[in-house]
Amino acid sequence: MADLIVFRCPQTGMNVQTHLEKGQRQEGRSFASFACPACTRLHFIDLASGQPISREG
Repeated sequence: MADLIVFRCPQTGMNVQTHLEKGQRQEGRSFASFACPACTRLHFIDLASGQPISREG
């Protein structure tokens, strides 16, 4: 079973939907990479918050 998460692409500013397998969520901070359909780049998503890692820190 998968959860649907929505995040804002840091390159295009568009809202992007992707599926996150429930088994991937872990305690603490962990990240997963997703191929973004908006800009075709890889983004690393914080699995706890569902937000992409940004360069701004």
